[in-house]
Amino acid sequence: MTDTTSKPILILGGTGKTGRRLAERLTAKGTPVRIGSRSGSPRFDWEVPATWGPALQGVRAIYISYYPDIAVPGAAEPQVARLRVSPGAILQEAIAA
Repeated sequence: MTDTTSKPILILGGTGKTGRRLAERLTAKGTPVRIGSRSGSPRFDWEVPATWGPALQGVRAIYISYYPDIAVPGAAEPQVARLRVSPGAILQEAIAA
């Protein structure tokens, strides 16, 4: 069995309202986090698939907070489905309590 506790949890939207709070709480508990955002390092942008692999590399779980703009056609479609096609990515469901 591989020890995954040292691997970070990727928090997509980690600079936003809920993502920032989650990152603070996890960090306070000693859990490593990686902030996923267009301005982060490594960068993550839903519209640029080339950024997905580097952001997902070495993470143990992903927290996704997604609020679609229902006025935009197709925005309500789950973004998680896009990640499923990311080559080499192993995803686990991250549930924040």
